[in-house]
Order: sequence, then structure tokens, then C-alpha cells
Amino acid sequence: MKNMICFFSLLLLVSGCGKNIPDGFPEVAPLTVFVTDGNKPLDEVFVVVEMNPPISGVSMTAKTDSSGKAVMQTSIGNFSKSGVPAGNALMTLIKTPVAEDWKTLEEQSQMSQEDLAVYANEKNARSAKLTLIIPKILTDAKTSPLTKEIVAGQPSEWKVNVAEYKGK
Repeated sequence: MKNMICFFSLLLLVSGCGKNIPDGFPEVAPLTVFVTDGNKPLDEVFVVVEMNPPISGVSMTAKTDSSGKAVMQTSIGNFSKSGVPAGNALMTLIKTPVAEDWKTLEEQSQMSQEDLAVYANEKNARSAKLTLIIPKILTDAKTSPLTKEIVAGQPSEWKVNVAEYKGK
């Protein structure tokens, strides 16, 4: 009986035990991205990688943490895996500036739905006037100069200092 349990445990381990990899899921190599503005790490930056040629139905995204670090994930549907496919990669960065609240959460909780909508509209208008954190050139795949060759089976790091692209 003990041998049977060991055999089935080994069988489950070999078969993966969890989600099955979807058809068409590419092999991926680890990619860690670091985003800074000068020497300051940028958190909450949404990082998007696209491959050339494109891979249909596959997304490669991550979000930076407080140290400016993002570990890229490749996804198809609900299945994701750390890393990105090998090949020519193009990266874009997104971080929308948001105006600070001028009302406390308690004050907001006591507002009517109509007043909350007016408050949200005013906050959006104030946010739109703020200086972009990420230069526009880096936010669009048509203009982003951020390219890198990802090599199969080799971990990569990609460091981006957005200060180098300001005014472009």
C-alpha cells in the first residue's frame, strides 16, 4: 500500500497536479524589469511587453512594486507563468497621475451618490492637469524605443530610467 501511495504521488508530481498548460502557450524566459525616475524607483507602473512578431491571444504584463521591480508574467486566459517568450520584445509603461483626495474617506462615505460623482469628476479633472509620470513616448507601442532581445532559457533584466526620455 505504501508503494502504491508513493507511485501515485510521483505520478501526480510528474503530471503537474495543477492547471494544465493551454495549447499554444509559448516557452518563456524569466524577465525582471526595473523602472526608475533618476535614482527614485517608481511603484505602481503597469509594464506591458509585446513580441515582434506578435503572439495572438497572449499577454505579457506586470506591475512594479515599491522598489520599482516588476516580474513579468505571460498569460493566456486564466493561466499565467513567470517570464516572457524568446524573441524581439517591445515594452511600454503606464502610470497615470492621480490627484490627492481633499476629502477624507469618512467625509466621502457621508456624501450622496450625486455629490460623489461630482467629487470624482473634479478629481479626474485635477488629475488630468498633473504632469505625466511616464513620458508619452514610453506609453505607446508605436513610439516606444524600449526594445530588447529575449533569449530562450536565459533570465533577463531590463532597466528603464524614465528621466532619460523626458522632453522627447
